[in-house]
Amino acid sequence: MTSLDRNSITPEALRNEATRLRAELTETIDQIRQQPGYETFLTLPTYEDVQKAVTPDRPLVYLLTTTAGSLALVVTANNGQSDIHPIWLNDFTETQLNELLKVWFAAYNNSRNDHQTWLNTIDQATQQLWEPLIGPMVQQMQDLGFDRITLIPTGYLSLLPLHAAWIEDPSKPTGRRYALDHLHITYAPNAKSLTAAKEIADRVQANSILAIDNPNQNLPSSEQEVQAAIATFQNPTVIRHDQATVEQVRSQLPNVAIAHFSCHGKAELTDPLTSGLDMSDGRLTLKDIFALNLAEGDRGLRLAILSACETGLIGTENADEAISLPTGLLQAGVAAVVASLWSVSDLSTMLLLSKFYDLWRKDGLEPSQALRQAQIWLRDSTAGEIAAYGGFFTLTPTERQYAHPFHWAAFSYTGI
Repeated sequence: MTSLDRNSITPEALRNEATRLRAELTETIDQIRQQPGYETFLTLPTYEDVQKAVTPDRPLVYLLTTTAGSLALVVTANNGQSDIHPIWLNDFTETQLNELLKVWFAAYNNSRNDHQTWLNTIDQATQQLWEPLIGPMVQQMQDLGFDRITLIPTGYLSLLPLHAAWIEDPSKPTGRRYALDHLHITYAPNAKSLTAAKEIADRVQANSILAIDNPNQNLPSSEQEVQAAIATFQNPTVIRHDQATVEQVRSQLPNVAIAHFSCHGKAELTDPLTSGLDMSDGRLTLKDIFALNLAEGDRGLRLAILSACETGLIGTENADEAISLPTGLLQAGVAAVVASLWSVSDLSTMLLLSKFYDLWRKDGLEPSQALRQAQIWLRDSTAGEIAAYGGFFTLTPTERQYAHPFHWAAFSYTGI
C-alpha cells in the first residue's frame, strides 16, 4: 500500500514514492529468486524459450500497444524452427487503451452503487476492442489455419477480457459473435512460464483435489460449487468455513494435484505479491505460496481454480512485469490457473464451474477447452435449459439470463 496521504501528493512526493515501490518490488523479486527452483523468476525469456513453447497447432501471439498503434507478433512452429508473422494494428493506440481503461475502472470501482453502468461499460469496451484490435488478429489467425492460440498480452492489455471482444451477428443466439467463438484462447505471461507449465502438466496426474469451501461463510452457492468440483475425485480433501485457515491450506497445497478455491480474493494493484485469497483468519498471499516451493522436485499443481473476485488482475504499478495471482502461480509451480478479472456473481460462477467440471472430468475435454465450452454454454443457454441442468425451477424459461459477458467473460485460462 502506498505511504502517501491526500495532503502530501506533490510531483516530488509521487516520484519518491514510485522509487520506493520499485526498490521494494526489486527486493522482493530478489528474495524469490533465492528460493530453490525460482532462480529465473521474472527473467526475460530467450528466443530458445520461445521456440520451446510454440507447438504446430498452437502459436504464441504477443500483443502490444504503442503510441503509434498496436502489433500482434504471431510465432508459429516450422520443422523445429519458428516463424514470426507480424500483424499491424495501427488503429488502436496506447492512448486509446488508456482512455478505455480509465472509463473501465471508473465504472468498476463504482459498480456496487451503479451496477448498470458497469454492465454497459463491459459491453462497450469489449465491442470497442473488436474492430481495431482483436477482429483483425482473429481473421489473420484463421487465414493461417489456426483455431487455437496462446495469447501473451503485454502491459495493461492484461487487464481486459480480450477473449470477449465481439461484433454483432444476428445469426448467433445472443446476436453477437465473440473472439472465443472463433478461437480457443488461453493466456500466458511469457514463453518461459509456458514451457515450465507444460513440464508440470506432463508429469502431474490430475487425480487428487483440495477444495476450499466458503471460509467467510457468505457465498450461498459455494457448497454446491465445491460438490461439483470434488464429485469425480476419490478421497477429496475439503476444508470448510472457519477450518479454512491460512496455515491449514498452506499445509495441504503441496499434497494435491488440483486446488479449487471457493472464496473471496483481492488483487492489490500497487503491491501484487500481497494479492491473494481470503481464508477464515486472513489472506493467503502470492508471497505465501512462493514460500511453499511447489515446483521443487517432482511436485507441482496441475490446475488451480480461483473462484474468487479479481484473482486475475495484474499489478498496475508494474504492468510490464505482469505480476498477478495466475502468473505468479505459474512461477510457483502450477501448470494452469482459472481466475477472474472482476467481482463475479456467486450463482453464475457456480453454474459455470459446475459445467466446466462436467466437460473436463466426465466428457474428457482438456481443461482449457472445458472452460471455453462452459462459457459458451452459460452464455447461450436459456433459463429453462440451465434450470434443467441444475435441477431447479424458473419462471422465465426462454430468457438467456447469463448472456451478458459480466457473467462468463471474467474467467480466463492461464497456462497449459
